[in-house]
Amino acid sequence: MTNARPSLRIPLAAWLLGLPGLLCLVGGAVVLAGDFGAIHPLLGEPGTGLALIVSAVALLGSAAFPIALARLADRDQTQ
Repeated sequence: MTNARPSLRIPLAAWLLGLPGLLCLVGGAVVLAGDFGAIHPLLGEPGTGLALIVSAVALLGSAAFPIALARLADRDQTQ
């Protein structure tokens, strides 16, 4: 019996949660790096970048669940 690793297939739900998570992460890093208060007053607040990064972590963590469930389903089908 071989212990072949199942192929990683990423479900649509993971993409729909992961891509906005990556955008929030990039946006949060950009807002933390610069002063964008002249563009919009909310972008000048000190917690805006941190709020975007926290949102990114939540979205990326939520995107991991469909991937884990798909791997568990693949593992059940091979057994």
